[in-house]
Amino acid sequence: MDRAEEPRSNSIVLGVIDGDFTVKRIRKKSGELYLLPDNPDYKPIKIDDNMDFQVWGVVTYVVHKPE
Repeated sequence: MDRAEEPRSNSIVLGVIDGDFTVKRIRKKSGELYLLPDNPDYKPIKIDDNMDFQVWGVVTYVVHKPE
C-alpha cells in the first residue's frame, strides 16, 4: 500500500468509512464516488456527504498465500 499515491479510477484502495476499514476498487462516475467490491456477494458502496470517508492508501502490490 502506498499512502503517497493518488487513487485513480479502478485503483484498489484501503478506505475508511465511518471508522470501518475496507479494501475495494474506487470509481468516480458522473460526479459520484463509488467503492466496488471484487466479490459479487457484496454490493457497491456509494459515498455520500453524510459519510466520514478517507482513502488511507492505494494498493500497489498483492501477495497471495500459496494453496
